Parts: sequence; structure tokens; C-alpha cells
Amino acid sequence: MSKENFYTLLSRYRSGNCTDQEKRLVEQWFATLDEAIPERGSQENNAIEERIWNAIQHKTEEEKPVLQMLTWKWAAAAVIFLALGWAGYQYKTSQNALLTNAAVNNMINKNLTTETNKTSQSKAIKLPDGSQIQLSPNSSIAYDPSFSGVQREVYLEGKAFFQVQRDTERPFFVHTGDVVTKVLGTSFWVNGSEDKSAIEVSVLTGKVSVSQHARADGTETSRIKDGVILTANQRVKYTAQTRSFETGLVSNPVPVVAEKKGKPVAESFDFQDNPFSEVIGKLEETYGIEIILEDETFTGCLFSGNITKQPLFTKLDLLCNSVNASYEVRGTRILISGKGCAVTN
Repeated sequence: MSKENFYTLLSRYRSGNCTDQEKRLVEQWFATLDEAIPERGSQENNAIEERIWNAIQHKTEEEKPVLQMLTWKWAAAAVIFLALGWAGYQYKTSQNALLTNAAVNNMINKNLTTETNKTSQSKAIKLPDGSQIQLSPNSSIAYDPSFSGVQREVYLEGKAFFQVQRDTERPFFVHTGDVVTKVLGTSFWVNGSEDKSAIEVSVLTGKVSVSQHARADGTETSRIKDGVILTANQRVKYTAQTRSFETGLVSNPVPVVAEKKGKPVAESFDFQDNPFSEVIGKLEETYGIEIILEDETFTGCLFSGNITKQPLFTKLDLLCNSVNASYEVRGTRILISGKGCAVTN
């Protein structure tokens, strides 16, 4: 963490421009103090600044003598004093402004690379492990440039599409507000609202785990709880106010492309008097979505038609219209019910 980034956070807190999580981080420093913040005159600011910076530089040691711990507490108090009282000290705004407090916490212990998309187009980013990110406008990510740890971690503010290189030995984590998404190798969207009130994850291919951090500040990244497992064409929305997950299907499910001899194979949906249940079974297999027939009224129903180029929900509309049925999405499944082909109008 550079001095510029360090003071940028403090300056943004003083001016009221930091995120809610960054604000909580700074205020947590107050909570760690056992004594009141000392009053200091402006002439002592330079000396205080150097002692604070030296204390931060040595904070990465696992164990400290009692005297050193007391020194760090005093330094933390001085940091808050400077952030709130040194009104004349100005620092320019940097690209590191869009960071979650989880990223700020980690920056104290290691330098993270930060990239912010200030354009109106998505920005392509390649991570050290070969994973690809399409960073949406007004979004930001931070990550360890070496990716040398036992797990790969990215801190996201905003929205991004991830295509993660598979590595079974080193799982990939995306931290967004109170939520962490864990994958081994897949492609998916993560979309965090500007005020962190809602976070949505939708999966294109593969499987991901979406969970809460064990602590709301995101500092204990290895501990997660209360999550869901998503597969292709599934999504989940996390609501911060209720701390709840709501699962469903993506708005436009796409085929989970099968492969033969290493080449992708597009499925054909051209039918001639095929059993209705067989058509539904092919939809399930192609899109990886469970489709339930409510009862046996569709036994013996046949379907003819070419619906290959239609989106999934249009396919279902055409199929249901042919057998006096309707469908509804229930969570991550689809339920088909109706009168069946034995009944005529």
C-alpha cells in the first residue's frame, strides 16, 4: 500500500466520499483504542506522519512485543486525528477510489494492483493466471499481481464478467461487498449495486458457490457461510438488508454446448411427431435446467416443428401452446401444467 493510497482513503473519509464499508473500516480503528485520541498541535503533524507510516510498514509481523502493540494503537489514534483534523492536507483522487473495504484491508498487508474502468465501454483485463475479465463501465477490481498464493482472489466494485482458468489446486474467489463467489473454472457475471444493497451472480458455464463472508467486513476471506450452489443458466440475488439469497434462472438461458471430438456441437430442435416428454427431456439436457411436468396429462402428446433458433422461453411458449399448457419458473426449475393434448377447444 503506497502513501498516496493510504492518505487517499483518509482524505475521502474526512470529506464523506468513501463507501459505507470503507467508513466502517476507519471507524473500526476507533473501536480498537483503549484510550482517548491525544490532542496534538499542527507543528507535530510531520513527526506523527512518519511514525504512523513506520508503524504500518511493520504491521505485517505475526507477533509483536507488548510495547510495539501499544505503539501501534497510539499510531492508529494519530491516523484518525490526521484524517479528521488536518484540513489543510490535500491529496489528489486516484484510480484506487473504487475499492471495497475488504480490498483496503488486504492492501495494508500487501500491494494490490487496481484497475478502474472510467470509459463507456467494457474493459478487457487478463489476470496473471490467464483468466479473463470484462470490466463494465464505472467498475473497479483489485488483485495480487503475482497470484502466488494458495487461492486466487479478486475484489470487485461494480459489475464484471469472468472467464476463469481452471485450477483445482487454487480456487478463485471474487469478493463483492458482503458476498464471496468461489469457483474452480467457469464463466459468470457478478453485479454489485452501487450502494451494495443487492448483489447478483449469474452463471454462464460451470458451477460456482455464492456465500456470505463470515464477517461483514470481509477480512476473514477463508471463512464463508449461508450460501448457494449455482450451475449454468442459474442466478442468485443477495439482499444486504435481509442477508438472504434468492435463486432463479437467468433472463435468457443459453445451451450448455456439448462437445464431440473436442469440437462444440449445436443442438437441433427440429421435430416430427416426437413425444412431448422427449422434447422436454432434450430441453433439460441442452440447457441444464430441470423441467417438471405437473401430471400425466401430457402422456401421448406429440410435437412437430423446428424451434432450433428460438430462445428457450420462446421454445416453451410454442410447446405449451401446442398442448393446452402453460409454464412458470419456480426458483431454478420450470413447472409445466395444463389440460394436455387429450382436451380440445
